[in-house]
Amino acid sequence: MVVKNNKRTAKNFFLLLIIFLFFSCKKNDKKFSKQVNIQDITNEDNYAISSKKENDSIILISGESNQYTLQGYKNVKNNEKIGWWKVKDKTNDFLYEIEFLSVNMEKENQIKFYEKGKLINRFSQYYDVIYKNNGYEFKFYFPKYKDEKTRVEFNYMTKNNNTIEDKRIDCKTENGYYICFIPGKKKEKSIAGVATFFSESENKKETTFSSVSMFVNN
Repeated sequence: MVVKNNKRTAKNFFLLLIIFLFFSCKKNDKKFSKQVNIQDITNEDNYAISSKKENDSIILISGESNQYTLQGYKNVKNNEKIGWWKVKDKTNDFLYEIEFLSVNMEKENQIKFYEKGKLINRFSQYYDVIYKNNGYEFKFYFPKYKDEKTRVEFNYMTKNNNTIEDKRIDCKTENGYYICFIPGKKKEKSIAGVATFFSESENKKETTFSSVSMFVNN
């Protein structure tokens, strides 16, 4: 699919379009591991809350309960979490960093799990991107469990000669992550899309299929 656009609005257009499609069409079936419910530990009703006004739209939320501390930013106009939030488990020395996106609804996107200050990739969901060898290298991390068959698909849009192109690629499996390379001679090339993790597992002759998606941009 190719969509005509001009230089000034093309980048913002396809970024917003991708985010909209992500929130409208993708359903996450897989729950985060390490025996924690992300919705519960980021629920402000479970904390003694204080707030600090940053500007007319944004406040900084801080909270504390018997087991957790909570901190992150909130848009008061739509009452939704935005950006990266931190939840610290005081009992177990765990730290959760959760990225929230907001387009018509609040959605957890990236999740990083730390144990005693060390990032544990097998319990995390996030991505890294670097520019090298005339292109962008994306590394995707998703929680993976024993005896699962998995793959990652990256659907993305990119600007090319004042047009917007819609593409899909399958990522290669590396040591603990999934990697995709998108050529681009110019480092300022804009890329935005959705990485989807598909898994298949068997238990007592029953096969379970699941998927989880993550919005990505460079």
